[in-house]
Amino acid sequence: MNAFSHRTWIPFYLASFGTLSIAVFRSMNGVMLLFSLILVSAALGIIFLTIQAEVERSMEKKELMEALSKKVLSAGDSGGSEAK
Repeated sequence: MNAFSHRTWIPFYLASFGTLSIAVFRSMNGVMLLFSLILVSAALGIIFLTIQAEVERSMEKKELMEALSKKVLSAGDSGGSEAK
């Protein structure tokens, strides 16, 4: 997984910052502590799903690159033997 991918880190920080800000504000006022905990749990769930999707996408990309490399190498080997 590319650590600098904007697809992963922008939603990660937006979900974290927004949810935790609301949760802290609600907790400081003593209002709806349960709501704050639910928000934090939802944010962690969104973050987990986002990172999981990125890891799966990265694994698929890696498998595709390996398959293409094998095809290119096998095509290069068969083409080179015919040229001799």
